Amino acid sequence: MRIKSFIRSNPVFVIAGAAALVSMLIVPPCPAYASYIDWRTIQLLCCQLLSVQGLMRSGVFSDISGLILKRASTSRSLCALLIFLCFFVSMLVTNDVSLISFVPLTILALSRTGISDLLIRTLVLETIAANLGSMFTLFGNPQNLYLFNLSGLSGLQFLILLAPYTLLSLALIAGSVFLIPARKLEMGAGAQKKAEEGRGSKSKRRRALRLASACLLTLCILVVFHLGNAFFLLILSAAVYAVLDRKVLTGVNYILPLTFIEFFILTGNIQALPGFSQTLSRIIGGRELVTAVLTSQVISNVPAAMLLSSFTGNIRALILGTDIGGLGTLIASMASLISFQFYGTSRDARPGKYLAVFTLYNGIFLAALLILAAAAGAL
Repeated sequence: MRIKSFIRSNPVFVIAGAAALVSMLIVPPCPAYASYIDWRTIQLLCCQLLSVQGLMRSGVFSDISGLILKRASTSRSLCALLIFLCFFVSMLVTNDVSLISFVPLTILALSRTGISDLLIRTLVLETIAANLGSMFTLFGNPQNLYLFNLSGLSGLQFLILLAPYTLLSLALIAGSVFLIPARKLEMGAGAQKKAEEGRGSKSKRRRALRLASACLLTLCILVVFHLGNAFFLLILSAAVYAVLDRKVLTGVNYILPLTFIEFFILTGNIQALPGFSQTLSRIIGGRELVTAVLTSQVISNVPAAMLLSSFTGNIRALILGTDIGGLGTLIASMASLISFQFYGTSRDARPGKYLAVFTLYNGIFLAALLILAAAAGAL
Protein backbone atom coordinates (compact mmCIF):
# COMPACT_ATOMS: atom_id res chain seq x y z
CA MET A 1 0.00 0.00 0.00
CA ARG A 2 2.85 2.40 0.82
CA ILE A 3 4.48 1.65 -2.54
CA LYS A 4 1.25 2.46 -4.39
CA SER A 5 0.86 5.67 -2.42
CA PHE A 6 4.45 6.66 -3.19
CA ILE A 7 3.94 6.03 -6.92
CA ARG A 8 0.73 8.10 -6.95
CA SER A 9 2.47 10.94 -5.11
CA ASN A 10 5.63 10.92 -7.22
CA PRO A 11 4.70 9.73 -10.74
CA VAL A 12 7.37 11.78 -12.54
CA PHE A 13 10.11 10.45 -10.25
CA VAL A 14 9.02 6.85 -10.79
CA ILE A 15 8.65 7.16 -14.57
CA ALA A 16 11.95 9.04 -14.93
CA GLY A 17 13.69 6.42 -12.81
CA ALA A 18 12.31 3.61 -14.94
CA ALA A 19 13.34 5.40 -18.14
CA ALA A 20 16.83 6.03 -16.76
CA LEU A 21 17.20 2.35 -15.86
CA VAL A 22 16.16 1.29 -19.36
CA SER A 23 18.67 3.72 -20.86
CA MET A 24 21.36 2.23 -18.63
CA LEU A 25 20.73 -1.16 -20.25
CA ILE A 26 21.41 0.41 -23.65
CA VAL A 27 24.36 2.53 -22.50
CA PRO A 28 26.02 0.60 -19.63
CA PRO A 29 27.26 2.64 -16.65
CA CYS A 30 30.72 4.09 -17.14
CA PRO A 31 32.89 6.93 -15.79
CA ALA A 32 31.22 9.31 -18.28
CA TYR A 33 28.04 9.12 -16.18
CA ALA A 34 29.55 11.54 -13.66
CA SER A 35 29.79 14.22 -16.35
CA TYR A 36 26.07 13.86 -17.16
CA ILE A 37 25.00 15.49 -13.91
CA ASP A 38 25.05 19.24 -13.37
CA TRP A 39 26.11 19.06 -9.73
CA ARG A 40 26.00 22.84 -9.27
CA THR A 41 22.30 22.89 -10.14
CA ILE A 42 21.63 20.00 -7.74
CA GLN A 43 23.53 21.72 -4.92
CA LEU A 44 21.76 25.05 -5.45
CA LEU A 45 18.39 23.31 -5.58
CA CYS A 46 19.08 21.56 -2.27
CA CYS A 47 20.20 24.85 -0.69
CA GLN A 48 17.00 26.53 -1.80
CA LEU A 49 14.82 23.66 -0.56
CA LEU A 50 16.52 23.77 2.84
CA SER A 51 16.16 27.54 3.29
CA VAL A 52 12.50 27.48 2.25
CA GLN A 53 11.80 24.57 4.60
CA GLY A 54 13.50 26.59 7.34
CA LEU A 55 11.20 29.54 6.65
CA MET A 56 8.18 27.25 6.81
CA ARG A 57 9.35 25.74 10.11
CA SER A 58 9.88 29.24 11.51
CA GLY A 59 6.19 30.02 11.03
CA VAL A 60 6.59 32.87 8.59
CA PHE A 61 3.72 31.65 6.41
CA SER A 62 1.42 31.27 9.42
CA ASP A 63 2.12 34.88 10.33
CA ILE A 64 1.27 35.97 6.79
CA SER A 65 -1.96 33.95 6.95
CA GLY A 66 -3.01 35.70 10.13
CA LEU A 67 -2.45 39.11 8.59
CA ILE A 68 -4.55 38.17 5.56
CA LEU A 69 -7.54 37.12 7.63
CA LYS A 70 -7.33 40.25 9.75
CA ARG A 71 -7.20 42.72 6.86
CA ALA A 72 -9.77 41.29 4.42
CA SER A 73 -13.23 42.90 4.61
CA THR A 74 -14.94 41.59 1.45
CA SER A 75 -14.93 38.36 -0.50
CA ARG A 76 -13.04 40.06 -3.34
CA SER A 77 -10.35 41.51 -1.07
CA LEU A 78 -9.84 38.17 0.71
CA CYS A 79 -9.56 36.21 -2.55
CA ALA A 80 -7.36 38.91 -4.10
CA LEU A 81 -4.93 38.85 -1.18
CA LEU A 82 -4.63 35.08 -1.37
CA ILE A 83 -4.23 35.00 -5.15
CA PHE A 84 -1.67 37.80 -5.36
CA LEU A 85 0.29 36.34 -2.46
CA CYS A 86 0.61 33.10 -4.42
CA PHE A 87 1.82 35.11 -7.41
CA PHE A 88 4.54 37.06 -5.60
CA VAL A 89 5.58 34.52 -2.95
CA SER A 90 6.13 31.87 -5.64
CA MET A 91 8.87 34.05 -7.11
CA LEU A 92 11.08 33.29 -4.11
CA VAL A 93 9.91 29.97 -2.69
CA THR A 94 8.68 28.11 -5.82
CA ASN A 95 5.14 27.55 -7.02
CA ASP A 96 4.60 24.30 -5.10
CA VAL A 97 5.69 25.74 -1.73
CA SER A 98 3.46 28.77 -2.32
CA LEU A 99 0.45 26.53 -2.96
CA ILE A 100 1.23 24.21 -0.04
CA SER A 101 1.32 27.28 2.20
CA PHE A 102 -1.81 29.11 1.01
CA VAL A 103 -4.25 26.56 -0.46
CA PRO A 104 -5.17 24.96 2.90
CA LEU A 105 -5.63 28.45 4.37
CA THR A 106 -7.87 29.39 1.43
CA ILE A 107 -10.10 26.36 1.93
CA LEU A 108 -10.45 27.14 5.64
CA ALA A 109 -10.89 30.91 5.23
CA LEU A 110 -13.54 30.73 2.51
CA SER A 111 -15.57 28.11 4.37
CA ARG A 112 -15.37 30.03 7.68
CA THR A 113 -16.40 33.33 6.08
CA GLY A 114 -19.37 31.88 4.18
CA ILE A 115 -18.05 32.24 0.62
CA SER A 116 -17.23 28.61 -0.14
CA ASP A 117 -19.09 28.99 -3.45
CA LEU A 118 -16.05 30.97 -4.64
CA LEU A 119 -13.59 28.26 -3.61
CA ILE A 120 -13.04 26.59 -6.99
CA ARG A 121 -12.51 29.86 -8.83
CA THR A 122 -10.14 31.11 -6.14
CA LEU A 123 -8.06 27.91 -6.02
CA VAL A 124 -7.79 27.81 -9.80
CA LEU A 125 -6.62 31.42 -9.92
CA GLU A 126 -4.19 30.79 -7.04
CA THR A 127 -2.71 27.87 -8.97
CA ILE A 128 -2.37 29.91 -12.15
CA ALA A 129 -0.89 32.80 -10.15
CA ALA A 130 1.70 30.54 -8.52
CA ASN A 131 2.68 28.98 -11.85
CA LEU A 132 2.98 32.35 -13.60
CA GLY A 133 4.57 34.34 -10.79
CA SER A 134 7.21 31.65 -10.38
CA MET A 135 8.32 31.95 -14.00
CA PHE A 136 9.81 35.41 -13.43
CA THR A 137 12.70 34.34 -11.20
CA LEU A 138 15.44 31.74 -11.21
CA PHE A 139 14.04 30.21 -8.03
CA GLY A 140 10.36 30.22 -8.90
CA ASN A 141 10.41 27.26 -11.26
CA PRO A 142 13.03 24.56 -10.72
CA GLN A 143 13.76 24.30 -14.44
CA ASN A 144 14.60 28.02 -14.57
CA LEU A 145 17.69 27.46 -12.43
CA TYR A 146 18.86 24.63 -14.65
CA LEU A 147 18.16 26.39 -17.95
CA PHE A 148 19.73 29.63 -16.71
CA ASN A 149 23.00 27.78 -16.07
CA LEU A 150 22.91 26.56 -19.69
CA SER A 151 21.76 29.78 -21.31
CA GLY A 152 24.72 32.10 -20.81
CA LEU A 153 22.25 34.86 -19.93
CA SER A 154 22.97 37.39 -17.21
CA GLY A 155 20.47 37.78 -14.39
CA LEU A 156 19.19 41.03 -15.91
CA GLN A 157 18.80 39.44 -19.34
CA PHE A 158 16.79 36.61 -17.79
CA LEU A 159 14.43 39.08 -16.08
CA ILE A 160 14.03 41.12 -19.28
CA LEU A 161 13.19 37.94 -21.22
CA LEU A 162 10.38 37.00 -18.81
CA ALA A 163 9.18 40.50 -17.86
CA PRO A 164 6.59 41.00 -20.67
CA TYR A 165 4.99 37.62 -19.97
CA THR A 166 4.97 38.25 -16.22
CA LEU A 167 3.35 41.67 -16.66
CA LEU A 168 0.69 40.26 -18.98
CA SER A 169 0.07 37.45 -16.48
CA LEU A 170 -0.34 39.97 -13.67
CA ALA A 171 -2.81 42.00 -15.74
CA LEU A 172 -4.84 38.89 -16.61
CA ILE A 173 -4.93 37.81 -12.97
CA ALA A 174 -5.99 41.29 -11.87
CA GLY A 175 -8.79 41.25 -14.42
CA SER A 176 -9.93 37.83 -13.24
CA VAL A 177 -9.88 38.95 -9.60
CA PHE A 178 -11.97 42.01 -10.47
CA LEU A 179 -14.74 39.66 -11.64
CA ILE A 180 -14.99 38.07 -8.18
CA PRO A 181 -18.04 39.51 -6.36
CA ALA A 182 -17.34 41.86 -3.44
CA ARG A 183 -19.52 40.62 -0.58
CA LYS A 184 -19.20 41.72 3.02
CA LEU A 185 -17.40 39.11 5.09
CA GLU A 186 -18.64 37.86 8.42
CA MET A 187 -15.53 36.69 10.26
CA GLY A 188 -16.47 33.48 12.07
CA ALA A 189 -14.96 32.35 15.32
CA GLY A 190 -12.84 29.76 13.55
CA ALA A 191 -11.40 32.26 11.13
CA GLN A 192 -10.75 34.74 13.92
CA LYS A 193 -8.93 32.04 15.87
CA LYS A 194 -6.84 31.24 12.78
CA ALA A 195 -5.93 34.91 12.48
CA GLU A 196 -4.78 34.96 16.09
CA GLU A 197 -2.81 31.75 15.58
CA GLY A 198 -1.17 33.30 12.55
CA ARG A 199 0.51 35.84 14.78
CA GLY A 200 1.74 33.02 17.04
CA SER A 201 4.48 33.21 19.62
CA LYS A 202 7.92 34.11 18.38
CA SER A 203 10.45 32.28 20.52
CA LYS A 204 14.14 33.04 20.29
CA ARG A 205 14.67 29.75 18.44
CA ARG A 206 12.01 30.60 15.87
CA ARG A 207 13.43 34.07 15.36
CA ALA A 208 16.91 32.61 14.94
CA LEU A 209 15.60 30.03 12.47
CA ARG A 210 13.77 32.70 10.49
CA LEU A 211 16.79 34.99 10.34
CA ALA A 212 19.17 32.16 9.41
CA SER A 213 16.83 30.89 6.69
CA ALA A 214 16.42 34.36 5.19
CA CYS A 215 20.20 34.83 5.17
CA LEU A 216 20.79 31.41 3.58
CA LEU A 217 18.19 32.10 0.91
CA THR A 218 19.91 35.41 0.16
CA LEU A 219 23.28 33.66 -0.07
CA CYS A 220 21.72 31.11 -2.40
CA ILE A 221 20.59 33.89 -4.74
CA LEU A 222 24.10 35.36 -4.70
CA VAL A 223 25.66 31.99 -5.49
CA VAL A 224 23.34 31.62 -8.49
CA PHE A 225 25.10 34.68 -9.91
CA HIS A 226 28.47 33.04 -9.17
CA LEU A 227 29.12 35.13 -6.05
CA GLY A 228 30.07 32.12 -3.97
CA ASN A 229 30.46 28.35 -4.05
CA ALA A 230 27.36 26.13 -4.16
CA PHE A 231 29.02 23.14 -2.48
CA PHE A 232 30.26 25.19 0.48
CA LEU A 233 26.85 26.85 0.84
CA LEU A 234 25.20 23.42 0.97
CA ILE A 235 27.58 22.33 3.73
CA LEU A 236 26.92 25.58 5.61
CA SER A 237 23.15 25.16 5.28
CA ALA A 238 23.26 21.58 6.57
CA ALA A 239 25.41 22.65 9.52
CA VAL A 240 23.14 25.58 10.42
CA TYR A 241 19.99 23.47 10.43
CA ALA A 242 21.71 20.63 12.29
CA VAL A 243 22.19 23.14 15.11
CA LEU A 244 18.96 25.16 14.91
CA ASP A 245 16.35 22.61 13.83
CA ARG A 246 17.18 19.13 12.53
CA LYS A 247 13.60 18.65 11.36
CA VAL A 248 14.39 21.04 8.52
CA LEU A 249 16.89 18.51 7.19
CA THR A 250 14.39 15.64 7.39
CA GLY A 251 11.41 17.70 6.22
CA VAL A 252 12.79 18.61 2.79
CA ASN A 253 11.32 16.74 -0.17
CA TYR A 254 14.48 15.38 -1.79
CA ILE A 255 12.47 13.77 -4.60
CA LEU A 256 12.93 16.86 -6.80
CA PRO A 257 16.78 16.84 -6.91
CA LEU A 258 16.71 13.05 -7.29
CA THR A 259 14.34 13.43 -10.24
CA PHE A 260 16.79 15.91 -11.78
CA ILE A 261 19.57 13.33 -11.44
CA GLU A 262 17.39 10.69 -13.13
CA PHE A 263 16.78 13.02 -16.08
CA PHE A 264 20.46 13.92 -16.29
CA ILE A 265 21.28 10.22 -16.65
CA LEU A 266 18.46 9.63 -19.16
CA THR A 267 19.34 12.58 -21.40
CA GLY A 268 23.06 11.84 -21.11
CA ASN A 269 22.50 8.32 -22.35
CA ILE A 270 20.26 9.52 -25.18
CA GLN A 271 23.00 11.92 -26.27
CA ALA A 272 25.40 8.98 -26.32
CA LEU A 273 23.34 7.55 -29.21
CA PRO A 274 24.40 9.88 -32.09
CA GLY A 275 21.79 8.82 -34.64
CA PHE A 276 18.84 9.11 -32.27
CA SER A 277 20.12 12.36 -30.78
CA GLN A 278 20.59 13.98 -34.21
CA THR A 279 17.09 12.97 -35.30
CA LEU A 280 15.54 14.57 -32.23
CA SER A 281 17.62 17.72 -32.74
CA ARG A 282 16.31 18.08 -36.30
CA ILE A 283 12.70 17.62 -35.16
CA ILE A 284 12.99 20.17 -32.35
CA GLY A 285 15.14 22.73 -34.20
CA GLY A 286 13.22 25.95 -34.90
CA ARG A 287 10.18 24.73 -32.94
CA GLU A 288 11.60 24.86 -29.43
CA LEU A 289 8.91 26.99 -27.78
CA VAL A 290 5.96 25.11 -29.23
CA THR A 291 7.64 21.76 -28.58
CA ALA A 292 8.32 22.76 -24.97
CA VAL A 293 4.70 23.83 -24.44
CA LEU A 294 3.30 20.63 -25.95
CA THR A 295 5.76 18.35 -24.16
CA SER A 296 4.96 20.04 -20.84
CA GLN A 297 1.28 19.13 -21.26
CA VAL A 298 2.21 15.45 -21.17
CA ILE A 299 5.19 15.12 -18.83
CA SER A 300 5.09 18.53 -17.03
CA ASN A 301 7.43 21.45 -17.56
CA VAL A 302 10.40 20.46 -15.37
CA PRO A 303 11.15 17.14 -17.10
CA ALA A 304 10.32 18.76 -20.46
CA ALA A 305 13.12 21.28 -19.85
CA MET A 306 15.54 18.55 -18.80
CA LEU A 307 14.76 16.42 -21.83
CA LEU A 308 14.64 19.04 -24.58
CA SER A 309 17.70 21.00 -23.46
CA SER A 310 19.92 18.15 -24.64
CA PHE A 311 18.80 18.56 -28.24
CA THR A 312 18.81 22.30 -28.89
CA GLY A 313 20.96 25.31 -28.17
CA ASN A 314 18.00 27.71 -28.20
CA ILE A 315 17.69 27.83 -24.42
CA ARG A 316 15.78 31.15 -24.46
CA ALA A 317 12.91 29.47 -26.29
CA LEU A 318 12.98 26.55 -23.85
CA ILE A 319 12.80 28.94 -20.89
CA LEU A 320 9.73 30.62 -22.35
CA GLY A 321 8.17 27.37 -23.56
CA THR A 322 8.50 25.47 -20.29
CA ASP A 323 7.38 28.45 -18.17
CA ILE A 324 4.36 29.16 -20.35
CA GLY A 325 3.83 25.41 -20.71
CA GLY A 326 3.10 25.18 -16.99
CA LEU A 327 -0.40 26.27 -18.02
CA GLY A 328 -2.80 23.88 -19.72
CA THR A 329 -3.39 20.39 -18.37
CA LEU A 330 -3.40 19.47 -14.71
CA ILE A 331 0.02 17.84 -15.05
CA ALA A 332 1.62 20.59 -17.16
CA SER A 333 3.00 21.86 -13.85
CA MET A 334 3.15 19.29 -11.08
CA ALA A 335 2.40 22.10 -8.61
CA SER A 336 -1.13 22.21 -10.04
CA LEU A 337 -1.77 18.76 -8.58
CA ILE A 338 -1.19 20.17 -5.10
CA SER A 339 -4.23 22.45 -5.31
CA PHE A 340 -6.34 19.68 -6.83
CA GLN A 341 -5.37 17.19 -4.12
CA PHE A 342 -6.13 19.67 -1.33
CA TYR A 343 -9.46 20.56 -2.93
CA GLY A 344 -10.36 16.88 -3.30
CA THR A 345 -10.18 16.45 0.48
CA SER A 346 -12.37 19.49 1.22
CA ARG A 347 -16.00 19.27 2.21
CA ASP A 348 -18.51 18.98 -0.68
CA ALA A 349 -15.67 18.78 -3.23
CA ARG A 350 -16.72 18.64 -6.89
CA PRO A 351 -13.61 17.44 -8.79
CA GLY A 352 -15.36 17.43 -12.16
CA LYS A 353 -16.35 21.08 -11.89
CA TYR A 354 -12.88 21.97 -10.61
CA LEU A 355 -11.25 20.35 -13.66
CA ALA A 356 -13.65 22.12 -16.02
CA VAL A 357 -12.96 25.55 -14.49
CA PHE A 358 -9.23 24.80 -14.28
CA THR A 359 -9.07 23.83 -17.96
CA LEU A 360 -11.09 26.87 -19.07
CA TYR A 361 -8.97 29.42 -17.19
CA ASN A 362 -5.69 27.73 -18.10
CA GLY A 363 -6.68 27.63 -21.76
CA ILE A 364 -7.45 31.36 -21.77
CA PHE A 365 -4.20 32.31 -20.02
CA LEU A 366 -2.12 29.96 -22.19
CA ALA A 367 -3.65 31.35 -25.39
CA ALA A 368 -2.97 34.94 -24.29
CA LEU A 369 0.69 34.23 -23.50
CA LEU A 370 1.20 32.35 -26.77
CA ILE A 371 -0.28 35.29 -28.68
CA LEU A 372 2.23 37.55 -26.92
CA ALA A 373 5.04 35.16 -27.82
CA ALA A 374 3.92 35.18 -31.47
CA ALA A 375 3.73 38.99 -31.48
CA ALA A 376 7.25 39.14 -30.00
CA GLY A 377 8.55 36.78 -32.70
CA ALA A 378 9.38 34.06 -30.20
CA LEU A 379 7.26 31.39 -31.92
